[in-house]
Amino acid sequence: MRVLVFESSKDRAKLIQDLLSEYRYKIYVHSRCEHPLNEIRHTRPSLIIVHANTTPKKGLDVLENIKNNPRYRSIPVIFISNFASQELSERIRSFPNVDYLVEPFKIKNFRHIVERWVNFRSLYVN
Repeated sequence: MRVLVFESSKDRAKLIQDLLSEYRYKIYVHSRCEHPLNEIRHTRPSLIIVHANTTPKKGLDVLENIKNNPRYRSIPVIFISNFASQELSERIRSFPNVDYLVEPFKIKNFRHIVERWVNFRSLYVN
């Protein structure tokens, strides 16, 4: 399974890689989100992880680009942010197949969400 990660912080990207490495996922990390749809097209991920503070495009813009594109709308996304607001939460949850995690989060919760999407994709998505 391929996991595409949009994360500008090298430390957080390394943490995500370490957390998912035991599952033997193939992890692709992009520290710059200049052309996220091109990166998705080339990688063909089963899961996308987007941090809110990516550059030069903000994570919310990346999420909107993914979910407004009919070709990529069905790919699950885990959106990670270091701030919590009701407005942001409602906006993110309006998109299909998106989970929202607020930092700091429990590693156990992160792994559970990843496993849930992987199982869902293996059962229901071709």
